[in-house]
Amino acid sequence: MMFVVFLLATVILATLTLLLLWRYEAWWVRSMDFPRLQLFVSSLLLFLVESVLLDLSHPSTWCLLVVALLCLVYQAWWILTPNRNAKALIELVFEAGHDVQQNGLEADVDDLAWGKAKADDQNVNKSDVPQPGS
Repeated sequence: MMFVVFLLATVILATLTLLLLWRYEAWWVRSMDFPRLQLFVSSLLLFLVESVLLDLSHPSTWCLLVVALLCLVYQAWWILTPNRNAKALIELVFEAGHDVQQNGLEADVDDLAWGKAKADDQNVNKSDVPQPGS
């Protein structure tokens, strides 16, 4: 019975992950682009619980673990890749000081001034905020 529950959970997680690969533009498909962190945490928990509670001597258990791990890796890739490039993109915008378009992100001088004003309002450490031309 426990295996059936984990099988069902793994199938649902794999379906939600594979749904993201489908380039269909319906809202119910594209809405799954947003809960990536939740899918990542769910796949991590599922992987850990499966590896502890299921009998690892059965090949079917290993299939469930592999599917959960693949979902985990795929979601982690989508979460970590933009975060790694975010600092470089922000520095590019600040260095340009004019209209910039990079990966669909548009910023101009007014946007930069607004961002600096918000940083000033929030008492952000000014040394952490890149300055234009520096």
